[in-house]
Amino acid sequence: MDMILTAWCRTAQAFARLTRSFRRAKKQVLETGNGAVFSLGQLLRDRQLKNPLVIVGAGESRTRFKLLKALDDNDIAYNVWEELPPLPTADDGERIALSIQSGGCDCLIALGDAAVLDIAKAAAARSVRRGRSILEMAGWRRVGRRRLPCVIAVPTVGGAGAESLAGAVVADVNGNRFYLEDESLLPPVAISDPDLLVDAPREKIAAEGMDGLCRAVEAFLAAPYGDSGTKNLAAQAVELYLVSLEPCWNSGGTMRERADLLSASRLAGRAASAVGCGYIRSLILAAQTVSGVGLADACAVLLPEMLEKYGSQATDRLALLAVLADLSEEGGRMERAELVIRRIRAMAFRMGLPDRLESVTAGQTTEIADLAAATANPRRVSPVVWSAKELLEQFSGVCGEAKNAAETS
Repeated sequence: MDMILTAWCRTAQAFARLTRSFRRAKKQVLETGNGAVFSLGQLLRDRQLKNPLVIVGAGESRTRFKLLKALDDNDIAYNVWEELPPLPTADDGERIALSIQSGGCDCLIALGDAAVLDIAKAAAARSVRRGRSILEMAGWRRVGRRRLPCVIAVPTVGGAGAESLAGAVVADVNGNRFYLEDESLLPPVAISDPDLLVDAPREKIAAEGMDGLCRAVEAFLAAPYGDSGTKNLAAQAVELYLVSLEPCWNSGGTMRERADLLSASRLAGRAASAVGCGYIRSLILAAQTVSGVGLADACAVLLPEMLEKYGSQATDRLALLAVLADLSEEGGRMERAELVIRRIRAMAFRMGLPDRLESVTAGQTTEIADLAAATANPRRVSPVVWSAKELLEQFSGVCGEAKNAAETS
């Protein structure tokens, strides 16, 4: 471990925590429960919003009907953005931002998965930041202090935490992913309606649920020792993911299980907003960008693997997580820490997710490690600080071709 790099990263992280402590946390209005989407009209009236632009993800015909009915029943005029593809990019966000400006929209209602919610947040930021494109706002606190149009986030897949996250993941036309991180990106209003999750595709449930679980675990590891609030949020999220994600993926889940998954998502988003993320999320985004690995696969492999790689640096935190997430209070620190990793691996196995990234080639591992190291340091908080070379050593063992080459030699 490079001591100079470690000192620099920890200093930058301490400064970021200090500056955050002086800023007032942005509050969010939350509506939950079956049928919560029908509170939309009252929410708009309470906030004196009169000209919403509705952004609906592809394949959301049933949920679209419910949301628009909630607006029609309250005699609210609206426009619908009809051009959003299944995988929206920053270019789509740029076009939405132009529509916001030309149409005088005072709010966005985003209905769909995490990608839809994220592109709506990015478009809202772009609509008031005319001198900087969405991709130029990637990074920490580059959105600016201008007041954004109100974003009302209505998730139809529970798990990723986008509805309560002060950030957004946005892709360019080539599939490269960029992370915008700013308090202003937290949606002022979120509606968590379990009934909207009924028709969610299994692959999206797995992807977003595992993504949110990664965010929750990393937030727990990154929280300052005195920040019991963030640790409790993250631990609650982990507990709810482990009891609700698999049944929702398997059979759609009961109303209670869908509600628990939405609760886990909100908690994970709030926890991750407080502390950022570390190497695991950075590696996941890098692997998606470089080799096109699926989100669920990347999370299932990298989350437990990197927790093991952290070794003794993460043992105490994982042991505490086992207690707070109601997994176990018995055994020593090592046993409880290993239990957390086993539970994650076992759930991923039952959901048919892999334990290695077979599609990642040996030639891609260096590029992935370099990209992850560049985005993870110095602001991202992890139990350890690794250089790009050290990160490559830890990461390459989970990749199919790279591992096979190592075993052969």
